[in-house]
Amino acid sequence: MAKFLFGKSRAMNKIKESLQAISESDLPILIEGETGTGKSLFAKQIHRLSGRASGEFVKLDCATLPSNLVESELFGHEKGAFTNAMETKPGIFERANGGTIFLEEIENLEWSLQAKLLTVLEDKKIRRVGGSKDISVDFRLISASNDHIANNVQEGNFRPDLFYGGVCIS
Repeated sequence: MAKFLFGKSRAMNKIKESLQAISESDLPILIEGETGTGKSLFAKQIHRLSGRASGEFVKLDCATLPSNLVESELFGHEKGAFTNAMETKPGIFERANGGTIFLEEIENLEWSLQAKLLTVLEDKKIRRVGGSKDISVDFRLISASNDHIANNVQEGNFRPDLFYGGVCIS
């Protein structure tokens, strides 16, 4: 059971049971909630309870990085791929191989990167920026938003196929 949650109410017990059940799956998860509600704590607990607990838990806040760096952070890059790429750097997909990726504020991910993320989820392969070979990856994706992603889908700001491909916890 989830040990970071305190309380014995019926509602709290349902949350603990839900976390346990969610942890047993490898489906992508979207956690929605206001800032400060513990989305990151839930993501870490899902990872700890999962079969991927021995793998790395890698976190990326999509709101804090400039858009031109997000792709390199996700996919990594080869030496010389762009100015200041002085060495080859694995991205979070590679670093989380066998583990879990936690993307905070996923609604800030540009449309083109949403498409690439969907392709990675489907194919389980990535290509580093500036690279020429595919690299197989195996990870579980947990993403979070303090916005209602369904509204972003309706407004055309978030890919519906990426949204509907996971489980939403609000």
